[in-house]
Amino acid sequence: MDSLQVVVRSIPDDSLKCETYLRIAYLLYEGDEAERFAGSALELARRFNSPGLIGKSFHRLAWCLGLDEMDRKTAYLDSAAFYFTRINDLYGLGNVADTRGSILLDYGAVEESRIAYEKAYGFFSRIPDEERKAGILNNWAIAEYTMGNTEEALRKFQKALAYRLTEKPIAHVDIARLYQGMGECHRLNGDLQAAVSNYLKGYEHRKEASDVGVVESMMSMASMLYAAAEKDLDTTALSDSLRAHGFRNSDDLIVQAEQTPGLADRIGLQNYILDVRRQFYLLNRDYEAAYQLLLRQKQMEEDYKLSESSLQAYADMKVNFEKDQLKIQLLEEEVSNQKSRRRANILMVSLGGLFLVSLVGFLYYKNRVKSGQIELHEAHREQQIISMRSMLEGQENERTRIARDLHDGLGNLLSSLKVNIGSLQINFDDTNAEKIYGTASRMIDEACTEVRKIAHEMMPQSLKKLGLRKALEDLVLKMDVIHGFEAKFQVQGTEKIFDDTTNVMLFRIVQEALNNIVKYARAKEVSVQLTYSEDWFDLTIEDDGVGFDTDALENERGMGLKSMAFRAEFIGGTLDLNSRPGVGTLVTINIPLDEINQV
Repeated sequence: MDSLQVVVRSIPDDSLKCETYLRIAYLLYEGDEAERFAGSALELARRFNSPGLIGKSFHRLAWCLGLDEMDRKTAYLDSAAFYFTRINDLYGLGNVADTRGSILLDYGAVEESRIAYEKAYGFFSRIPDEERKAGILNNWAIAEYTMGNTEEALRKFQKALAYRLTEKPIAHVDIARLYQGMGECHRLNGDLQAAVSNYLKGYEHRKEASDVGVVESMMSMASMLYAAAEKDLDTTALSDSLRAHGFRNSDDLIVQAEQTPGLADRIGLQNYILDVRRQFYLLNRDYEAAYQLLLRQKQMEEDYKLSESSLQAYADMKVNFEKDQLKIQLLEEEVSNQKSRRRANILMVSLGGLFLVSLVGFLYYKNRVKSGQIELHEAHREQQIISMRSMLEGQENERTRIARDLHDGLGNLLSSLKVNIGSLQINFDDTNAEKIYGTASRMIDEACTEVRKIAHEMMPQSLKKLGLRKALEDLVLKMDVIHGFEAKFQVQGTEKIFDDTTNVMLFRIVQEALNNIVKYARAKEVSVQLTYSEDWFDLTIEDDGVGFDTDALENERGMGLKSMAFRAEFIGGTLDLNSRPGVGTLVTINIPLDEINQV
């Protein structure tokens, strides 16, 4: 890996360098470093205007991100599919569908993942590519048994295994995964002897390949033994099978797993071992040891997370400093006001009692008038707030309804249309039938994608699933991909979780601001930044576009800017708009955290 990273620096900027970047990202698999190399590949591919390389780069970027960035992963896959469709790259489209299935399966959307695998299998069947079909069958089978369809899953595993066993050289790791999957199916069916037999076969293949995945095989067997013992099932035959392969008992499985080379870099497998050992403690009613192990797992998870960076700490310090300066300024103004009031009081005393009575009467009258005006203003404002709240709630409800109708109604109708066209294809004798069907199918796929994009823009699911930060990051990413400016998203400080109403209002403010930039700004660079401090939350949207005269606009603001200002005020904040012709525009939202409902 180190040698490859050194060599790539000396390669000229061509397609080979782009492919090398992608290879390095593939070997790194995921994380910031992998994303950086995949991003470099995308930059080169765009420079060459190569749809194939652009598609590969987007596809690799999707793998670099974690499941907490599901919307970005989906957006990258959509972009990859778009470029592969332009050049009718069936292999690329098959890989995108396979990746989508794997991501959806990990995310918990099992039925959608099964559909994605079926689509991927169809692409590779048209090439054809038996090796990739075997890989798809393995993933597809996992989706099937996750849904409880163990018999269908076993058929797919066995079909894939029949091909894998004929490969030269033998793909031990791929075969091991198939045996592992079949073991899971037999375990779900209650056939524990068949399950342990398949686990052991997978273990032997992984051991032959010196693959750290042997930990999964050993922990599956140990976990199954503990589960059987908990149900008072006879595990004698299972234990005999383990001893025949050199394992003394279930505890020996855990000990050998903990000594597996390469385990230190695999947090997931380390957690799996701890889960199984905790299962052993619970079986033996050693609740204190199980509890301590749970605390250890929690600490591992905390240690794995990134600590706050110095840049974020500096941002917090800067925000706190600015707030302190503001407090000092307010105190100085208060002192000045107190001095003014003291002088006024001395003057009032010197004028005598009559003047004092007259002044008090006048002030009393003025205060009553002012109080009446304030009450009238507050009543009018409260009515405006109620009206605007009703309007905003109505807008959000209507957006949700339309998004649901588009996705469930029109989306299902298009899917049914595609199925019906597919069934008509079988009866066509015309030699142009395949071409007609292919064209119609692609057009329907594009329509489905467009419907989903529209539904997502109207009510992004990531806002509720993953929160404000991920939803805004996804929105900015899509702007960067679709429009002609470079859009950046930054977060400073430790993130805080707000309630749904606050998230929706902030999301709509950013959405409206970005739409205004697209319509009017002619910007080259756009920046959206969230800043969290101890007492404040700040949101800024900045562009380097043509700008405008805010004084000239003050008396004729459109509904968009009024809506942004009201949304900010609705959640306890203020909106500040700064712009001049030729220097761009800065929109700032400041909200005290004690005004925000936090989760």
